[in-house]
Amino acid sequence: MGRTRWLSVLALLPAVALAGPPKASSELRDSEGERHPAALAFDGLLETGWAEGDDGAGEGSWVELSLDRPTEITSVSIWPGNLSQGKRSLKECGRPRALKVTVGEGDGAVEKIVVLEDLAEVGPTRVDVVLDAPVEARTVRVSVEQAFEGYVFNDTYLAEVAVNFAKGDPGKAAERLIAWAEGPAGVKAAAKNREEIIAKFETLSASELGDSEVLAGIMDQAADGAPYLRERVASLVPAGFRVHALPPDEVSVSALLKLKDANAIPALEMAATRLLGAEAAALSDKVDYFYAYQELIGGGDRNLPYWGQTGWEPGALRGFGEPLPLEVDRAGTLYIADLANHRVQRFSGEGRSLGSWGGQEPEVSNAWITGSRRWYVGGAAASERAGGFTLPVDVEVIPGKDADRFAVLDGKGRVQLLDDEGRPEISWSILGARPLDEGLGGQAYLELVKGNLAVIWRDQVTVFTQQGEEVGAFELADGTPSGAEALKNGKLLLLYGPEMILYSLDGFRHGRLNGDELGLGFEDWDLTLDEDGKLWAVTDNGMAVKYKKPGKVDLAIQFTDRSLEKPRIAVFDDIVYIVEGDHITRVDTLELLAGETAAP
Repeated sequence: MGRTRWLSVLALLPAVALAGPPKASSELRDSEGERHPAALAFDGLLETGWAEGDDGAGEGSWVELSLDRPTEITSVSIWPGNLSQGKRSLKECGRPRALKVTVGEGDGAVEKIVVLEDLAEVGPTRVDVVLDAPVEARTVRVSVEQAFEGYVFNDTYLAEVAVNFAKGDPGKAAERLIAWAEGPAGVKAAAKNREEIIAKFETLSASELGDSEVLAGIMDQAADGAPYLRERVASLVPAGFRVHALPPDEVSVSALLKLKDANAIPALEMAATRLLGAEAAALSDKVDYFYAYQELIGGGDRNLPYWGQTGWEPGALRGFGEPLPLEVDRAGTLYIADLANHRVQRFSGEGRSLGSWGGQEPEVSNAWITGSRRWYVGGAAASERAGGFTLPVDVEVIPGKDADRFAVLDGKGRVQLLDDEGRPEISWSILGARPLDEGLGGQAYLELVKGNLAVIWRDQVTVFTQQGEEVGAFELADGTPSGAEALKNGKLLLLYGPEMILYSLDGFRHGRLNGDELGLGFEDWDLTLDEDGKLWAVTDNGMAVKYKKPGKVDLAIQFTDRSLEKPRIAVFDDIVYIVEGDHITRVDTLELLAGETAAP
């Protein structure tokens, strides 16, 4: 936050003072004899905090601030949990699950309850409780209605509580602080502090092993503001409004971002919670990048099991809840569109990773089908170069006389043809392709139809030759399908809910093919042809079906009672391969029919 912006925020602090010290239902005296009184929830510092001292996880405990006169209150902001060491201290100590904010007393009191997700996974967070209408009151109480037990300590913490932080409130309480900061003493103190932080940064940059004490000093100022300001804030700004006047020290934040030390992440997280709007979003985005970057340089899991697991390492898969389509070639090798890893992976029929196309070097990415998302590690770099992919959404085998070729459709609407070694041959883009939506089970498919490639993108079908020439296009009357398969007769079989709808490549809709042979109880399913051209289906309630022809069942096998998440399938030699939840499941239907148990 720039100096001018900070001064303008200070000018919004209301002219109030305490009638008495903050109160709490109890306070903790920890194993080292250190007290955690109510005052620490209103001191403006996030590394300190009030902790309840009752038995249990703190349900029913409370902390209260009293003002010396009725004040118009529009919001109450809360920093829950023990933030001193980021996620580590959040996990170790009790943390609120539900909070009740009470503004005022008696009949005029206004209450609001907020339910929180587990901060042990989220990290330091600010919760802004905005009142439906301004309330003139003299007291603010925050009560712990429910709590998550700490992994080590059960005592529940609140790092800070602030009045009118989210929206501000006109007033002149900060005039003396502003006057001091703009005067010679304040300017001199700021310059001296800047020089000290720069010197510490240079010391750390020059050190091969680092210096934990020097780093801690920079972290302290990034999280809780510069010490020269803290002293003035404590004497000039009322409790409950001090966090407004202590922005993260900009020089310290900049130094930590340049150092890229994972130990500094908690301080940057706390700094982000002190900011509002675009500034908060920008710093939070950098924190997300730091987490991903540290995961990348950590090297990942070196002992991945066969058949994959969630991750970015070779053999791992990542779809962030989106389906991962797969194909099988004439040798029984599997090819998976590994969406968020920006690659196509190959697996043997035994589940062993055989390598990938699209890039071999992992990279931090925020690319996503809707534009961007939180930073993560991708197994390859998102790329628009030849042979690279950005979010591959489907892969298709193109059988050849001597070797198979492959076509890949990515999330940017680009089709690429590659040879059997993964070398790019030709590519083209779908004109006017709108961004896909997430969470709908897939909206784009690539099908080989009579030697041509049909691209289904939302509710549009475009047919191309293998040289990228458009030879047909039409709109699907039924809308966007949830699955697709090309039949040997050159028609498209598309899924809409529990129904299979047949289309010709000239856009003619033949209608519904299947009857009620699959029964009820499934919401999602997928289709594929095996090496003999037989149609198979797998439903999300664990049923595998082989058809004599569409609508006529040959066999049906319940291979698991587990619910499957957006399954995508391939079949070879009566073995069904299912990708869902970033994992491949292998189902040997012949063994099941013989009464033997396959491992789902």
